[in-house]
Amino acid sequence: MKQNFLCFFLITVVLVGCAGKNMSENVAVNKGAPVVYVYPLSELNQQAIVGVLPFQVPVNMEQSLELGISALFKDALLGRRAFLVVKQLDQPYGDHRDAVRIGRRNEVDLVLAGRVNYAIDGTELGGARVDVSVRLLDTRTGDTVWYVRQAMDQPMDYPDLGLVNRLLTSLSPNRIRRSAAGPSVPNMLVAIAMDMTDVMGGARYVKR
Repeated sequence: MKQNFLCFFLITVVLVGCAGKNMSENVAVNKGAPVVYVYPLSELNQQAIVGVLPFQVPVNMEQSLELGISALFKDALLGRRAFLVVKQLDQPYGDHRDAVRIGRRNEVDLVLAGRVNYAIDGTELGGARVDVSVRLLDTRTGDTVWYVRQAMDQPMDYPDLGLVNRLLTSLSPNRIRRSAAGPSVPNMLVAIAMDMTDVMGGARYVKR
């Protein structure tokens, strides 16, 4: 997991427009579209000040990733120009009311409270899975402005061990294996952050 942690922060410094292109070419990733449960009835003010809270993460992830993922979403919101002023807040929250209170103390108009519902590391054969939900809250009213959830998974790509395939493999020259991309979970988190930010920025469709 420490290797994943280092790779994650290397990814976050890459330009946000490059996100999603580093997926492993060896094993395809099923990218589910963001599912919107709550959306604003009127256009949000782009001048609103947004605070991004530390993400809540499952027990199998390092707690230090809470701030790393919130930094990723902050950079995505700024890079996609969904909002012009986005701050990273370092106070963890318990529930939505707690998130709103923290937002008010920090004098922001909107606060982003996110959660990694589950994250499963895969192998070189695939098997990685990530599920993320984010809630954008109005600190003045306490209402939910956006509630979006998205999941991605990487199917297992088992090698063909049949007799014919083994025979063909033994007769063919050794192939040079293509170097693997970075760990799938950090790459998936980057792609999800970009997709959710695009949705909150007004996009009707996201790239698949």
